[in-house]
Parts: sequence; C-alpha cells; structure tokens
Amino acid sequence: MVGKPQWSAGLVYVDLLAGPGICQIRDNGKRLPGSALIAAHASKQFAKIICVELDPQNAEACRERLALTPSAAQAEVLVGDCNALIDDVSCRIPRRALTLAFIDPPGFDIQFSTLARLSQNRQVDYLLLFADAIDLIRNFDEYAANEGSKLDRFFGTQSKWRELLRASDAKSGHSLSEAVRKLFERQMKEQLGYGGFDYKTIKGPHGKLYDLVYTSKHARGLEFWKKISLTDQGGQGEFNWRED
Repeated sequence: MVGKPQWSAGLVYVDLLAGPGICQIRDNGKRLPGSALIAAHASKQFAKIICVELDPQNAEACRERLALTPSAAQAEVLVGDCNALIDDVSCRIPRRALTLAFIDPPGFDIQFSTLARLSQNRQVDYLLLFADAIDLIRNFDEYAANEGSKLDRFFGTQSKWRELLRASDAKSGHSLSEAVRKLFERQMKEQLGYGGFDYKTIKGPHGKLYDLVYTSKHARGLEFWKKISLTDQGGQGEFNWRED
C-alpha cells in the first residue's frame, strides 16, 4: 500500500506495548528483535513509527535501538500506559494515513475505549495478542465476579458480556475462548465497523499459548494479511537481524 494515492500521508506503525526493542528467549538466551525493530527494518519504510512503553528504562532502551535503524527519523517512543496515552498517540497519526497497530499485552490489558479512540475516523488495522490461554481461562471466575475487571474494560461498558456468556453456556477451556472471541468480534463489528477477522494460534511445548488476531475495516486488509503471514512450524515468523 506504500505510495497509493488514497494514503497520501503514508503508512504508520503503532506499537502500544513496545518493550525494550529486543526479546530474549529464556531457555537458550538467544536475543531476537522486538516488534518495533522489525517495523523499523521494513523493506518499505513506514512514514511514522509510534511506540508506547510503560517502563521508563525499557522505553529508553527502545528509543536508543530505534535510533540506530534506517527508520530513526520516523520513530518516536512515548512513556506511559498506552490506555492513558491513546489521545496523544492518535494525535500523531495523520488523517490520510493507513495504520497498522500491534498490541501484545500479557493478558486482557488493552481497553475497548483504546481501540475505539485509535481507529476513530481512521483506517487502522489491528494485530492483537488474544491471551485466552494464559489469562482468560485462568482468571475468568475472578473477572466475572468483580465489576470493573479487565474484561469489563476489554469489552467496553455497553457489551453486557456477563449475560451473553451465561447465555452461551460457555464454562471453561475451548468453549469459553470461542465465546469470548465471538463477543469480541461482535463488539468490533457493531461498535467500530470492523469486518474480517483471522486468528493465528501460537503454541508452546505444552499446547496453546495465545492467538494473534488480525482485523481490518476493509476486506483487502484481510486479504493482504493472509498472503504475508507465512510462518515457521512453531508459528513464529522469521527475521534476519543482528545486534551490533
């Protein structure tokens, strides 16, 4: 989509939980590029790269690493809670830009109001980590019992998710994940105008860890996503990178 006249302001990459810029595998110590660095090394550069990181030290590390990339002039890092800073992020996105927002929280920490604000009057495609196996299934009873829980903020105040999940008779495991997924799709479609959804399951040695959810307001977005999402056997994409 680079250079298309309908996106005269170019392509924008938003990373709401950017981390320090690199990841380290616990088992073998191998260091890999984080999502922000992968975006910064894209063969066709983004017009802007906007990162948010809660931890000040991680934010500074990410900023320093981005400064060494081909996209240094286009990248900036904001420090703070992405849900609280979403107005600042939105103001930095030009109106005639096509945006990819990557959101990979460790649990159901992103708020529906954040997704709504970022995509308001903009073309924003989301790639979202859906932490059902590592958060939802483990903590569902606690979330259901407490008003103002993570799931209340994730689905939004008007979702009536407790009533809908009770009606679905979803109790645990796979059935609960499927019911929550359908409710999320419903909210995104009815409230924000999103259409197609695609899920890519990421597994660990002992089974499923989470899903990556891609969604777009435009059918072509989903078409392009399916074409480019070629992965290795474990579900992770390959990227040639070294840290100097």
